Amino acid sequence: MIRRDDFRKLQLEIKSAIDELYETAKKNEKNKNDYILFLARSSYDTEIDKTKFSPWRLDHALEELIDRHRVDFLLQYLNNQYSFQTENSADSKFTLSIELMIYTHLWESKHNLGNFKKIADLCDSKDYDWNVQVPGDSKYRFVKNNIRDIFEKHNLKIYDIFKDCYKSQLRNAFAHSLYHFSLNGHSIVLENYEEPKHPLKGLTFDEWTVIFLKSALIQNFYHNKFSSEIEKLEAGKEYEVVMEFDGEKEIGFLSYDHEKKRFNGRMK
Repeated sequence: MIRRDDFRKLQLEIKSAIDELYETAKKNEKNKNDYILFLARSSYDTEIDKTKFSPWRLDHALEELIDRHRVDFLLQYLNNQYSFQTENSADSKFTLSIELMIYTHLWESKHNLGNFKKIADLCDSKDYDWNVQVPGDSKYRFVKNNIRDIFEKHNLKIYDIFKDCYKSQLRNAFAHSLYHFSLNGHSIVLENYEEPKHPLKGLTFDEWTVIFLKSALIQNFYHNKFSSEIEKLEAGKEYEVVMEFDGEKEIGFLSYDHEKKRFNGRMK
C-alpha cells in the first residue's frame, strides 16, 4: 500500500533522476552526436550478408514496437492499480503476484538492460556500443559493473534508486516460485533467503510497493524522456556521426522526420 501523496513524491523523485541521467549522457558523449546514435536506436547487424545489405542499422522498427507494447502494458497497470480512488492504493495477493511478474520481466529484459548500458556508456564517455551483449545469466554482475557502478561514479541520483529496487533475490524468488504470503497477510516471505548472497527474509507489502513502483516508474519515465528527446531534435537538421565497430569505421549523417516519425541516414 502507498498513500497518494507518497506516490506523487515518488513520481517526482524518479522523473528528476531520469532527467539528470539524460542530461549527463548528452553532456558526456565521447564523440559528437553519439547521443543521436542512441536516440536513433543505432546498431550493427553481425548476422547480415554485407555483400547485399549494410550492417549499420538505425530506427529498428521491431525494437520500437517492443518498447511501445511493454510501456503501454505497464502504463495501463499503473493507471488501473494506482488511480487512487481512495487515499491509499489497495493490495491483494492477486495484484502482488502480478507485480512480482512485472518486476521480474522488467529486470530480466535484455532489451531494457541493453538500453541502460548504452546510456551509462554515454555518461561515462565511452564509445557508442553498436552491439550490446547482455548475458543470459549473471545479470546482477552485468548490471553492477556496466550500469549501476557507472551511475555511482558520476554521482547520479538514479544510482540510489537502482540500489534500492534492483534485487536479484526478488527476481529469482518469483521465477522459481520461492516465495509465499505470510499467514498474517501483511508480508511476502522469501524462501531463497541465504546469507550473504540473498539477505532478505521477506518484505512487508508496503516495502514491496515502493520497490515495485520505483522499478515501474523508472521504465515509464525513461521511455517518456526518450520519446520527448527525439521530438526535440531540430527539423531537417543532419547530424554527423562516427560509426565504428569491430575494425570498421564510417562517417554518416542522421536526421529525423517529424511527420513520419522516423530517422533517416546516409553515408558521407
